[in-house]
This record gives sequence, structure tokens and C-alpha cells, in this order.
Amino acid sequence: MKQESTLNVIEEKNSFTDTVICFIKLIRVRQWSKNIFVFSGVLFPSGLIGLFQVVNLIIAFLLFCGISSAVYIINDVIDLKKDMLHPVKRFRPLASGKIKVKFALSIFYVICPGTIVLSFFLNKYFGIVICVYFLMNLSYSLKLKEFVFIDLLIISFGFVLRTFSGIILVNGKNSFWFLLSIAFLSLYLGMNKRKKELLTLEEDCQKHRKNLGEYSIGLINEIIPMLTACTVISYSFHTLYEVKVKYTILTIPIVVYGIFRYQYLTDKAGYGESPELVLLKDRPIVLALFVWGAIYISAKLLTNGLF
Repeated sequence: MKQESTLNVIEEKNSFTDTVICFIKLIRVRQWSKNIFVFSGVLFPSGLIGLFQVVNLIIAFLLFCGISSAVYIINDVIDLKKDMLHPVKRFRPLASGKIKVKFALSIFYVICPGTIVLSFFLNKYFGIVICVYFLMNLSYSLKLKEFVFIDLLIISFGFVLRTFSGIILVNGKNSFWFLLSIAFLSLYLGMNKRKKELLTLEEDCQKHRKNLGEYSIGLINEIIPMLTACTVISYSFHTLYEVKVKYTILTIPIVVYGIFRYQYLTDKAGYGESPELVLLKDRPIVLALFVWGAIYISAKLLTNGLF
């Protein structure tokens, strides 16, 4: 009897653990790394960054995590049947049947309205950005993802909104060339993701994503070098004509290295379909980000005589 009761306790614990893991997968905690673009606001302050602004950026990051999780939930509900056919996505909580659709929708109805309301309490303009982000991604999930290139442009604009929201919260000066470089970089990442999906799904690509058959490896291989060049050029213009701090030029080689490193990982390690894994697993990329941030911020502080 004691052995049976012990086994029951273990099964209950495993069941609870599995539920927690499925919940974490459902809200895509791993994808939250994309929301660090909100912290780009610290690069463009109108004055010194105070504790209040830092706290606001942290809250904004958490709110973007909330709204992006809500978007992922509704997207998984809409794509449930297609995900069941995908060799990787069929293991997601909804597609595998580990989490019921009703439970997922109940979580969505809590997270989505709550996040939107809190975002307006933080800053009314930030609240508008969150609403635009949600409506844009909802339109993407319902229909717009079926149109070739439009799907990638929407994803790209999502990264621009994250960056722009951070600038709003620090009352910073908008940086056209920096935002443009973010747009090109996210398009570059999106193209690599489509390439990986084509290689993974092969003949079944249209069954999973209607417009995926409109892409081809040859077309993507032609576009990726163009996006790489546009990213580097727009970022270079940012450092030369917007920041006007000569030492920030030192960050250009780091940006080039980061792109080259990512391309290497896409081809060799197969990270193309999950860009967020690069930030979580690849130490050279993480180190490059830290070095880039240290040089960029230090250069601006030195020029302003704050060191």
C-alpha cells in the first residue's frame, strides 16, 4: 500500500510538472527574447536615463511578453490543424493535444485584455503601440500571412514597434536609420526562417503555410545578401549621421560579425527556423551583443563628458 501511494504521488508530481512545461511552451517564454528590442530606448534618451525610466522599460518588456504570448496562443488555435502536419510544430501543446483549446482560450482572454489595459496605464502612446501590434498580428494570423512578402513585412514591423516603444518611454529622439536597420535585420531573419521551413517541409510546405510554396530557395538566396547589405548600410548611416559620435563607428564591424555568425549558424547548426535560439544558446552572438552595447553606450557617454 505504501509503495502504491508513493507511486501515485510521483505520478501527480509528474503530471503537474508536465502541465507547467506545457503552459510555458504555450505562452512561448522562449520567444520573449525578441522583446529585448524594447530596451533600445536606452540608446536614444533626450537626457540622462533615470531609475523611473529604467523601471518603465522593464514593465514595457513584460507587457510586450504578455501581448506576444496572447498572439502566439490565438495563432496556435487558428493553425491547429496545420501544426499537426508539421514535423516540429506537431509537438506544441495544442497540436499534440496536451492542452485543450478551451483552456488556451481562457488564458488568452485573461492575458490579452489585462496587458492592453496595463499598457495604457504605463503610457497612452505605449498603449496605442501595443494595440497596433496586437491588431496587426491578429490580422496576420487570420489572413495576411497567406500573402508572400507581406507576412515578412508584418513580422519586421513588429520589431520596429518594439524598438519605437522603448524610445517613446524614455522621451528619446526617433532615429530613422536605426529603425530602418532593425526593419532590414528582422527581414533578414525572417528570410532565413522561410528558407529553413522550405528545407524542413520540402513537398509538404504548402500544406503547412499556404504562401510558403511561393518562396523558393533560389529566390531567398538572392534576397538575403541584399538584406544583409541594407542592414549594414542603414546602421552605418545611423552611426555617421544620427549619433554623430565618432567612436560608435567601432560597432559596425561587430554588427557585420553578428550577421555573418548568424548566417553560419543557419547553414551549419540549423537555427534558421528558431532565431530566438541564437540569443539563448550561441555564446559568440551573446558576447558580440554585450560588446556592441558596451562600446555604443560608452562612446555616447564619453562624448557627452559623463565619464
